[in-house]
Amino acid sequence: LDQPKHCPGDVPLAQLNCCPVSTSKVIPDMKYTKILIAGFFLIISGSALAATDGALGATSSGSSVVTVIKQNAVQISNVDDLTFPSLAVMDGTNNSLDDDVCVFNSTGSYAVTVTSNNPNFELLNGTNAIGYGVTWNGADATTGQLTGLTGDSTSTNCSGGTNANFEVTVSVADFNSAAPGTYTDTLTLAIVPE
Repeated sequence: LDQPKHCPGDVPLAQLNCCPVSTSKVIPDMKYTKILIAGFFLIISGSALAATDGALGATSSGSSVVTVIKQNAVQISNVDDLTFPSLAVMDGTNNSLDDDVCVFNSTGSYAVTVTSNNPNFELLNGTNAIGYGVTWNGADATTGQLTGLTGDSTSTNCSGGTNANFEVTVSVADFNSAAPGTYTDTLTLAIVPE
């Protein structure tokens, strides 16, 4: 601004009443340039993933993009209810029932968390309670998640078989000291892939 700006021919602007060339005409709009660049890369990346036809000639080659997506999934099946026989007293040893189940997992390895609908793994009849234990494949399942377990990664129904087991055990002392009645609880067997 310290030096007077001139139009062509070194004539002062004040005399010719003209304007210098706008820089917006010389320098491209950067926003517009970014849009063009982004569109160019979208075209390039899109064409890289698209099938192509061959050209007419003595030989011709086309290409096809093959895509497969494997889901990370698990499923537990063949689960049954456990109903203990009606007893007035248990003699000698603890009473246990178990169930063989199928666990499918696409990764080959899974973890299980067993939770009780009632507090502290208890069978309830009103305010009366009978405590019990739970194992999964022989390991205590009442203290948290069990990890590093192997399921079936090829068949969602274990080819008609089973590959895991959970067992519920009621202690003699808890059963014999409880008031008569029907005691129930609901176990949740939560499977997650690893």
